[in-house]
Amino acid sequence: MLRHLLGALVLGLVLSKQQPNIIMILVDDLGYHNVGFHNPQQISPNINRLSSSEGVTLEGHYTYVFCSPTRSSFLSGRLPIHVNEKNPEGIVKGGIDLRMTLIGQKLQSVGYETSALGKWHCGAYCDGNVPYNRGFNKHLGFLGGGEDHFTQRSGEMKGYVDLWADTKPAWGRNGTYSCYLYGQQAVSWIEQHDTNKPMFMYLAFHDTHAPYEVTNNFRDPKVKEHFRQTMQAMLTCVDQATGNVTAALKAKGMWNNTLMVWSSDNGGPQYWDANNYPLRGGKGNNFQGGVRTAAFVSGGLVPTTMRNKVLHQYIHVCDWYTTFAKMAGADPNDPVKGLPDVDGLDVWKLISGENMTSPRVEIPLSSDGLIVGDWKYVAKTGHDNWDRHCRKFKQDPLCNMGYWTPPVWPVADCGGGKNNDCPHNCTSSIGCTRDPGCPPEGCLFNLKNDPLEKHDLSKSNPVKLQQMRARFEEILKTKFQTTDSDAVFSECETWGEMIKRNRGFAGPLCRKWRPKNED
Repeated sequence: MLRHLLGALVLGLVLSKQQPNIIMILVDDLGYHNVGFHNPQQISPNINRLSSSEGVTLEGHYTYVFCSPTRSSFLSGRLPIHVNEKNPEGIVKGGIDLRMTLIGQKLQSVGYETSALGKWHCGAYCDGNVPYNRGFNKHLGFLGGGEDHFTQRSGEMKGYVDLWADTKPAWGRNGTYSCYLYGQQAVSWIEQHDTNKPMFMYLAFHDTHAPYEVTNNFRDPKVKEHFRQTMQAMLTCVDQATGNVTAALKAKGMWNNTLMVWSSDNGGPQYWDANNYPLRGGKGNNFQGGVRTAAFVSGGLVPTTMRNKVLHQYIHVCDWYTTFAKMAGADPNDPVKGLPDVDGLDVWKLISGENMTSPRVEIPLSSDGLIVGDWKYVAKTGHDNWDRHCRKFKQDPLCNMGYWTPPVWPVADCGGGKNNDCPHNCTSSIGCTRDPGCPPEGCLFNLKNDPLEKHDLSKSNPVKLQQMRARFEEILKTKFQTTDSDAVFSECETWGEMIKRNRGFAGPLCRKWRPKNED
């Protein structure tokens, strides 16, 4: 009884202060150069404005090298090495440990109305994995890692529809282009929102992820190369949707008390249609093009003195968990026996300009990469979980994807094809510089002096290399993955039974779960 009374007292104290509205927007597989604030050829007037005159551009914002681990990191507040470094494909175990408290649950506990839209990709094996049961009052989106933008049918779901709403399939909602589907629902939920409650919205667009599809009204006729035109058009759709969300918040009188964070979930796949110029590499490796994302913060809460500024200080995507929780008045800690606690750091003082240094000075990127201060260690060019992707598309000689693309990319000379496998034709004649690789002991870079990672210092500075390797190995001793202690599931059905029950929609296979070591 006393605990409940104290909880009510704390909640009352929190609610006595005006809590901010929080909007987190993730764009899928967006290249660093595929935004208007990095590339003048990209049509994106809304995000250009939000990242400049109405916000702060983040040039030191880091994620994982691909999709699910970044999302798992943000939602759990843990670094990917402490939650998940794999992309689950289909309805399989993995994602975010079910014992972890997600950011939606944290914010719900202090009175927030929470919603999730778009791509989940953080586990869907059990009913307990879906967003509605992990801290989101409302949910519309797909559970896997990718699908057709128009039909919502998914290859990893054996061709069935992957579209979920709260606790059941979103029957009758498929068939709309994904950017419209999620953008329009976001606006609708904002318009319906009870402003007596603070809002947290997690809007995870499927654009600009493959398959590369878009409605023709967004195509720029000045761009003649088909693949580049498609990528740019997909981002223009996201730009319009972002602008519509912003306009809805302003019309509702919510914008002045809103913090919006906007980022890609990883670097773009430059081996397909994305471009991370001038950074090295892209999705699937730990070079800057794979982990340093196009990102900004905006909203009325950003002080006017900080707008139009560019921050180069480090922020990792897991830091938003702690930052949001503290801004909302929630305890950001999540101590659970047998699990690593939250790694996120509060970066609001940096964003607000109160303190122009970041608490984040070290970034364990993955099991293959580490940043400490100005120094960066990359164990190898490739990535263990990405090698099969290279083999799938017959790119074995080119699994070293840490190459540099030119400002205009892809180009017609790449040869095109269904997947636009430009790495096969990465030659100096089209402005592409091949990946020189890393030695067995790994690459070493000084990011302050060499932000494009063109000069490997592993041979010339062996002392620093050994220091970085020692710290890297020390961090890896703390590694934890959801699959290390996954739950015990019960009341499960076969795939066929699930599809029949859901009338052609993919969804969880099990109803219940319990911790593996629970008596």
